[in-house]
Amino acid sequence: MNPLTPLEENVIRLLLAGEEHMLVILRGQLETVKVSSRKMTGVGFYTYFTVASEVERVPSLPSFKLGDVNGTANNLQHGVGFLLYIRDGVLDMLEGYTYDEPWPPELLGLKLTYSL
Repeated sequence: MNPLTPLEENVIRLLLAGEEHMLVILRGQLETVKVSSRKMTGVGFYTYFTVASEVERVPSLPSFKLGDVNGTANNLQHGVGFLLYIRDGVLDMLEGYTYDEPWPPELLGLKLTYSL
């Protein structure tokens, strides 16, 4: 299994920033996360995770997504967005996507920001 890329790790850390108990639990899971697969779509990517079975899970095992991180890059007109999916209380998948343009081989001058 592969480690996270620097982009994936930076985005996930921003998505999980904060003091809410749920975010603390998910950051703990991040320390054991492994990439099980990656899929490029042409306009983004899906990165699927596995976490150690003994990690603490978000109570009541909810499924939800976090998506308040966006980015701009010098070689994209409309920028990028990200969604982090939590399934059954554990980190499941990170989605990265462009807005109506192809995902470039490299994001030049990427700046990540929070949505308002």
